[in-house]
Amino acid sequence: MKADNILMMKQGLSRHAEGVYTVGGQGNSLVVDLGDSVLLVDAGPGLDITRRMIGQVRGGLGKRVSHIVYSHGHMGYNNGVQQWLDDALHHGEPPPCVVAHERVVHRYGRYVETAGLQAYTNEHQFRSPYPKQPPAHWFHLPELTYSDRLVIEGSARSVELLSAPSETDDGTAVWIASARALYGSNAFIKSCPNAGSPYRIHRDPMRWARTLDNFLALAPAVLIPEFGKPLTDAADIREALEVPARAIRYLRDEVVKRMNDGMGEIDIVHDVPLPDALFAHRFMKPTYGCAQYIIRDLWRGENGWWNRNATDLHPARPSDAAAAVLAAVDPKRVLDHALALRRSGDTQLALHVVDLLALSQSQHPTVVQARQLKAELCRERATQVSSVVSHNLYLSAADELIGEPIVDDESRANVQWG
Repeated sequence: MKADNILMMKQGLSRHAEGVYTVGGQGNSLVVDLGDSVLLVDAGPGLDITRRMIGQVRGGLGKRVSHIVYSHGHMGYNNGVQQWLDDALHHGEPPPCVVAHERVVHRYGRYVETAGLQAYTNEHQFRSPYPKQPPAHWFHLPELTYSDRLVIEGSARSVELLSAPSETDDGTAVWIASARALYGSNAFIKSCPNAGSPYRIHRDPMRWARTLDNFLALAPAVLIPEFGKPLTDAADIREALEVPARAIRYLRDEVVKRMNDGMGEIDIVHDVPLPDALFAHRFMKPTYGCAQYIIRDLWRGENGWWNRNATDLHPARPSDAAAAVLAAVDPKRVLDHALALRRSGDTQLALHVVDLLALSQSQHPTVVQARQLKAELCRERATQVSSVVSHNLYLSAADELIGEPIVDDESRANVQWG
């Protein structure tokens, strides 16, 4: 993956407590000095970034890596495992033992089976090249797995691996009791929890809240996030764990009330108030996830796929439906009304109107204009949302509407897969 990917961090080896460090990989890779060896969480995305990580860990601590722990099973975080194994072989050392939550094996199997889907969704969401057939070494299976907790002993200190279901069901947090240091894995991101992401499978928000409760019960003195600087102030740590958990539970209560009253998903999204005390809090910034995404995942946890519109229960083929709608409307009048809504600043309503034309496959000049207008409206909507996921998906949709590649040929040709 590219070094300028939005998830890449470039800092070197940094000390946060006795024997506890991070090194920049794809986010914060945790490094724990066990005494006679080193435990590493996440091998990095491969190639130059992982090569740099290896040099910084070996040069900074001068010890072999005995364990590589997967923080979770998302691709990119551990594409570079083989480089660490090769480095151990080069130095005549035993290979590191690769450790992960048992659900990582299931996730890797899914990713191999749905490789084309993963390429499609990742290119649209991250707007960077992604292979339709990723290298086999991206899915290096762990030699050692656990389900709830696992203690790894060292001569100077031990670490406890804790199941931390949150963004994924295979997350691993790391607790170093001697330093009261906690690495939160993908459960702790210092912003709104990323549940309900548009392309992703259900991420149980309530399970995420319980994981944050478990973190708080440990009373860490150092809390290391997946991305960004660790927290060391006790009040900051408490807020960072309590506020997102409270926000999730608030949303759950509000969504359930409205579901019990018979409201549908989109009406609930627009009806639930978002009090500033929770949703304007610095640890709930909607930079990746957002409250609306969480509401929709809460809905998905209790409902099926149907949007409760009878028309959509057994729908026609989309192209047939679009052709029928086009035949029923005055294309120029529809386009003019969409343009008027745009001029008045109602970008989202303009999108709803222009879809009466833009979903058609017709090459009628007014329909072509409608697709161009929809692309422009998507680019406008991209500037109006705070979530980087929504921002990128609007831009990707705009590119597709006007026949532009989401990833250009030059970028695809130049990328080197780690």
